Amino acid sequence: MTLQIENLGHSTFSVKIGGLEVLIDPFLTFSAGGIKRLVPPSKEPEELSPDVVLISHAHYDHLDLKTIRRLGGKFPIVTPEKCGKVIKSERVVELKDFETFTYKNVKITKIPVFHNRGRNLFYPDTGVGGFVFEVDSVKFLFGGDTAFSENLYQLWAEKFKGIDFALLPIGGFMPFFRKFHQTPEEAVKGFRILKAKYLIPIHFGTWHVIPYYVKGERALERLLSYSFVCGVRDKVKPILPNQSAVFDI
Repeated sequence: MTLQIENLGHSTFSVKIGGLEVLIDPFLTFSAGGIKRLVPPSKEPEELSPDVVLISHAHYDHLDLKTIRRLGGKFPIVTPEKCGKVIKSERVVELKDFETFTYKNVKITKIPVFHNRGRNLFYPDTGVGGFVFEVDSVKFLFGGDTAFSENLYQLWAEKFKGIDFALLPIGGFMPFFRKFHQTPEEAVKGFRILKAKYLIPIHFGTWHVIPYYVKGERALERLLSYSFVCGVRDKVKPILPNQSAVFDI
């Protein structure tokens, strides 16, 4: 069976497997909350027709209403609690921590993360999370946005055995961002706790509140360097923004 994972920029990833497409955190417009992305999207939302859309939280760079409204097809939108009032669609399925939703051949479980809630002053209490989803016995963990916590990763590892692909954020750098975002080095530490087969880095190289740091933080370089030191470099499979990778599984 063939699996294709496409990095559409930032944390927007498309996973195609078993005739299904899972689209995660779709952000395919040119700005988020007024901040312009540095790497333009390679696809228009109308070019995609996902079977399921997953939204990890309501921040503008992860929940982009313009993108969602322009996507092709009819699909459920799976989110943490209290995100439906932002999207305003009957297709929204809100999940609590470790609650599961199955659609077609995709089993989706919402997992907790350490990240700040809310979208803006009008929606201060929207939930945050990540997802474990499984298609044809292939298991993916999408970490969304999260600060590093050894206890959190141990909880994930206890609840979910046999993760094949761990999609983990690597965009944390400055102290006031690290409160809610993990560093590349912390992503490697978490990956080793999970004992997953492969690490796919997310949340890098596309967009940042301080544009200089998209390059200045050297997120991917640091990830590769630290994973080599830790002896897991062969398990790290970077996919650059607007590129894809195919895996035979």
